[in-house]
Amino acid sequence: MKIRKILAAFVSVVTICSVISVPTFAAQETQIVTDLVSPAYEYAMITKSYLTITSSTAECKSVCEGMTDVTQITVEHTLEKHWGLWIWNEVDGASWTKTVDTRAISLVNTKSGLDSGTYRLKSVFTLTNSSGKSETITIYSEEETI
Repeated sequence: MKIRKILAAFVSVVTICSVISVPTFAAQETQIVTDLVSPAYEYAMITKSYLTITSSTAECKSVCEGMTDVTQITVEHTLEKHWGLWIWNEVDGASWTKTVDTRAISLVNTKSGLDSGTYRLKSVFTLTNSSGKSETITIYSEEETI
């Protein structure tokens, strides 16, 4: 008899809960999916950092194109070697700088005699517009292992 009362109470609770629950649905939304996420910069249209290693020689290339009102771009790129965990050390003699008074820049350098390990190129761009305002952007190339 006691089991019947418990069962009846349980069925009553389930019935009441199902009656007072409100069915809901989500509105259908259109989503745009892209493969790449790229940051929006104030003065830069394109920033790229490329690293290619063949044998023990690295080719380092940094490219930047600014908006139409950009009057000067400085790029410093530095070859870095992975030491461990999240630590990257600069490779000796592998840092170069270039400044141009136009809205586009390309800097290409090579470094030979590299030891085995994982490398990346760090590129720091500073763009200055005609009003004298500037923006500094730091990007990294894909990692290369030898």
